Amino acid sequence: MKWFYVISITLVLVLSAAPFALLEEENTEELKGKIVAYNIYGSKVKSIDPATCGDTTSSGIQGNIFEGLYCYHYLNRPLEVIPQLADGMPQVSPDGLTWTIKIKKGVKYASNPCFSPDSDGVHTREVVAADFVLAFKRIADYHITTKLSLAFIEDKIVGLKDYHRRTRRYEKGDFSRYRKEQIEGIKAPGKHTLRIKLLNPFPQFQYVLAMHVYAPIPHEIIDYYLQRRNGGELVPMADRKPEIHFLQAAVGTGPYVLKKWVRAGKIVLERNPLFREEYYPSRPDDKDLTEAQRENVEANVAAGLYKDAGKRVPFIDVIHLVFVAESNPAWMMFEEKKRDSAGIPRDVYSDVVSPDKRLLAKWQKKGIRLTKDTYPAIYWLAFNLDDPVVGQSKSLRQAIRLCYDVEKGIDLLHNGRGIRAVNIIPSNFAGHKEAGPGPYARVDMKLARAKYEQAKKELVAAGVIKPGDPIPRLTLDLPGKEESQRRMGAYAKRQFSKIGLKLKVELNDWPTLQKKVNSKQCQMYAMGWHADYPDAENFLQLFYSPNIQRGTNNTNYSDPKFDKLFEQASVIVEMEKRIPLYVEMARMISEDCPVLLLREPVTYLLSYDWVYNLKLHPIGYGFRKYQRIDPTLRRMRGGK
Repeated sequence: MKWFYVISITLVLVLSAAPFALLEEENTEELKGKIVAYNIYGSKVKSIDPATCGDTTSSGIQGNIFEGLYCYHYLNRPLEVIPQLADGMPQVSPDGLTWTIKIKKGVKYASNPCFSPDSDGVHTREVVAADFVLAFKRIADYHITTKLSLAFIEDKIVGLKDYHRRTRRYEKGDFSRYRKEQIEGIKAPGKHTLRIKLLNPFPQFQYVLAMHVYAPIPHEIIDYYLQRRNGGELVPMADRKPEIHFLQAAVGTGPYVLKKWVRAGKIVLERNPLFREEYYPSRPDDKDLTEAQRENVEANVAAGLYKDAGKRVPFIDVIHLVFVAESNPAWMMFEEKKRDSAGIPRDVYSDVVSPDKRLLAKWQKKGIRLTKDTYPAIYWLAFNLDDPVVGQSKSLRQAIRLCYDVEKGIDLLHNGRGIRAVNIIPSNFAGHKEAGPGPYARVDMKLARAKYEQAKKELVAAGVIKPGDPIPRLTLDLPGKEESQRRMGAYAKRQFSKIGLKLKVELNDWPTLQKKVNSKQCQMYAMGWHADYPDAENFLQLFYSPNIQRGTNNTNYSDPKFDKLFEQASVIVEMEKRIPLYVEMARMISEDCPVLLLREPVTYLLSYDWVYNLKLHPIGYGFRKYQRIDPTLRRMRGGK
């Protein structure tokens, strides 16, 4: 569900002083005696409302504030879904349609003026099942842009589409719809019981419920902040916004609360004093483990990841982040020990990492460690199939794929940190190996030129160009304005020119690109998808035609056969029976080329040795509560 781009950190010529000023600004009395984690974020936060979340940057912030019914175990691999706000795993009816979930008792929201004081005089209350019902209602609300969170449930839950249609009759600011209108398939039959009815069996539903976007929302937030001005006078109906759009209204149950939020500026998260008792995970009993699980445990032991087992979390009091889009100040901040961890800029990579992919000794002597990991994500250049040029000619898209040297691009632009994506299923997901490389996932200039000539014929037949005319100049939109994006644009121009195609490159910030993509203003654009759950269906749904309107199918790909296969696979419980359908769909995407697949990234993360319990998670969010900082060691090494 997460559209993303990750900045390829590169050095630039001009050093901005602003990030350093922001870091100095926080050196106040209020942080004395507190354990603070320092870092940056590189793309603007799109949303602090879980209902409208749909990108990795926003998720990285929200995951520390909001919690869902379920989550992923921090240390266990293969991935394991475990209860978070749910009291146990769901009880599923024999037909797979009714999911009954018990809610943990005694879980409190972070203190907020919207709540009346409880018996202890604290402004809070207990989480109840009705709060989850309201969360689903907001996601299904016609007046809130929730395309990404809605996409996974709209055609899955009984009555959700009808609820969406009914809410359209209300004014945007008329929140009485949440009280008057009900979703047939989502009920709270008891204070701590949630019942969800599905239209068809959906084996991936436990993964969907492990997303924080379905976190509980108390009705007090609507009444106090969205309908009134801080609990006072009513906001005029026409001026009410249904989204949570300012930090005071971001009220969750997570380990942190949002203390400061400056757009493209400082973000400060502080420990939630009302966070329930939760403890760092312990080492599992070896006798119950599979071979893969045992290997993971051994790796965790070697990395010292069980030393804090059984201790209460969170360990960190304050998470302090500043916005730094350019790589030079970001890297300098790490070298000067003003942040705890960092990626490795392209231009300094060879000075940090050896040819055998190990951290060089001179960095190890500074107390720096290197963590490497892959995660289920794919970068690509997407084609807008509604565009009269790239959408009308499959041969043109195939020609571009055949002339584009992906492997060379990975080496030049990313220091080889990635593997070529050869089909739409990540390489560590079931179905990838069976689908195999697509027929155009290679460089073949002879066939590329032949496809280019065929493309001209297709465009003539479609009335797009006249006989003898060249293919018009194409436009590629990129998600960033830093040097790494300029370098990527220049590389793409060289690749396209090999078959005579002219290319214009447009640089955008991340929110602007998302708006352009959603409004179909892009002809081609660079983007990627980070898996929400470990199943190929999460990537294949990007090409399911009903998801064009829901916002996840942004290439506007539509094929009745693909849709039928997708619908068949989505209700099959047994993975081994779904895989043949996944393979057939993946091969259709490889043939039709709605995207030019680039790479599956490999993360290289540097961290100082004062950071403990750092394990990269491939999917989940909200794991900062498990990380620990040793402030004494940081000061000894010259840090803050």
